[in-house]
Amino acid sequence: MREYGVGGGGRVVVACRNAQKRKDLRAALDRQQYQVVETETASQTIQESHARSNRLLILDAAIGAGVPHELCRAIRGKSDLGIIVFAQDDNTQTRIDLLNSGADDFVPEPFAIGELMARARALLRRVTPSTDEADRIGLEDRQIDLRSHRIHGPGSRVTHLTPKEFEVLRDLVDYAGQPRTLQHLAQTIWQRDGSGELEYVRMVVGQLRRKLEPDPDHPRYIVTERAIGYRFSLDSGRTPGRRRA
Repeated sequence: MREYGVGGGGRVVVACRNAQKRKDLRAALDRQQYQVVETETASQTIQESHARSNRLLILDAAIGAGVPHELCRAIRGKSDLGIIVFAQDDNTQTRIDLLNSGADDFVPEPFAIGELMARARALLRRVTPSTDEADRIGLEDRQIDLRSHRIHGPGSRVTHLTPKEFEVLRDLVDYAGQPRTLQHLAQTIWQRDGSGELEYVRMVVGQLRRKLEPDPDHPRYIVTERAIGYRFSLDSGRTPGRRRA
């Protein structure tokens, strides 16, 4: 799995086994200032699609060993991101199955890159929340502001996050509900193999709990997954009606 770019146009997952297709799609998306994540397998695609910062999935129907609508159904069960599927099989039943399984759009191959980009822009306009909504996460008695790297609450209290605290929290939030291993967090935050930073991850998580949790000794949001790592729980104490796409 590869990630490219830091553009402000949105975060797009390109799921395709063919390296040249991925390269062409990435180049087109880069020109539109999208941040691009590449996946090559069905399991990578499912995992990355569940990351809460992703807005759109461009999916090659041939990426998995099974039928493509089953992959769409697996993704849609836990994610509301936009899904555009492209496939050589352009029969009516294929389209019906994909749309019924959660795909938003279907593009038959061969397709024009310009048309695909237009469809991507149209779909992103519908699925991308406002900046304030995307960058704020409401909990029961406080709010995480991912833009300013602050925690607001309880009451008028404002707590600042250090850069490392923010990076760990952002990764946990992006994959809310999914366990993140200590090794993964160390590799993500320190950009090395992570083998020497496991204790630093635990230390940063402890700091985050003191800033985020009502009772740091009994965490509700940053939950320990025994023998694995940590999981961010958005269901515990979530403000009613608030949803981060």
